[in-house]
Amino acid sequence: MNQLLIPILIALAVACLAWWGVWLFGSLTDSEQRKLHKRLSIDSIKIDTPGALSITLPDEVKMPEFLAHKPFIQTLARRLLQVAPDVSLRKFLLIAACCAMAGAVTAMAFNCGIVVIACCGLGSGYLPVFLLNMRHAKRQKAVMMQLPEALDFLARVMRAGHSLSTGFQMMSEELPAPLSIEFRKCYDQHSLGQALEDGLRDMSQRIDSTDFHFFVTAVLIQRQTGGDLSEVLTNISGLVRERIRLQRHVRAKTAEGRFTGYVMVAFPAVMFCICYAMNSENYGKFFNTHLGIILLCTAIGLQLMGLFLIKKLTTVKV
Repeated sequence: MNQLLIPILIALAVACLAWWGVWLFGSLTDSEQRKLHKRLSIDSIKIDTPGALSITLPDEVKMPEFLAHKPFIQTLARRLLQVAPDVSLRKFLLIAACCAMAGAVTAMAFNCGIVVIACCGLGSGYLPVFLLNMRHAKRQKAVMMQLPEALDFLARVMRAGHSLSTGFQMMSEELPAPLSIEFRKCYDQHSLGQALEDGLRDMSQRIDSTDFHFFVTAVLIQRQTGGDLSEVLTNISGLVRERIRLQRHVRAKTAEGRFTGYVMVAFPAVMFCICYAMNSENYGKFFNTHLGIILLCTAIGLQLMGLFLIKKLTTVKV
């Protein structure tokens, strides 16, 4: 049993490390998306309001200066603010450190080598980040699907003669979560005396969606220059619907490539399990020898690298 558990732990650690590398590589190299966010950012609209809030969380002030402004830490802080606002960044990092320590101690209990211990520790430490990314992706998808209907609802409210703040109040009561929660926060901040522009900035930072940046930028420009806001909202709603339709069309076109990649990655693992069940004496050498474990880890790493490359090739950003 111990001989089988060690390769399983190694495989899990390598898988977590591969996902961590994919996420970190994507966050560091996605320059086009950062440029687009910068162009659509509400910070590009200069409104002299001293009450604007920052993405930086209060507990980041007590972190080392060289660490608090790293893109990785800023991304974690932003996603925690969106997904789990009650969890501070220090608490989340402490949980990740505890998971990493638990993984390393588990590997040490089985008398693994230093490389295996490091892989298990890093893989276990990435597990909270992986779960956070899953919840963030689910939330972003829900926001994207709700946004067109929300914009149409706000446009109808504006045509009925209500103010923008009243429209936000009605959206917080009529729309489903998570958009209703965000508009409720914006309306509550405005009711307590904060400028509506600052509330929109804060809401855009919490949601962090390109489509939502379109909406916030349009509203801020309209409040400076004037115009028919209901017509602008209707146009943005149509634009968001077209983007969603195009994304689904592209995903349907690339479904065959993704499915082929998943089959190619899963086929060697399934065949190895079948061969091990039929001839455990020969294939058991992969688990009983040091060279066999190294070969298994190398094979798993190459498979995950292939999965990453297939994902990159079949992912078309709209």
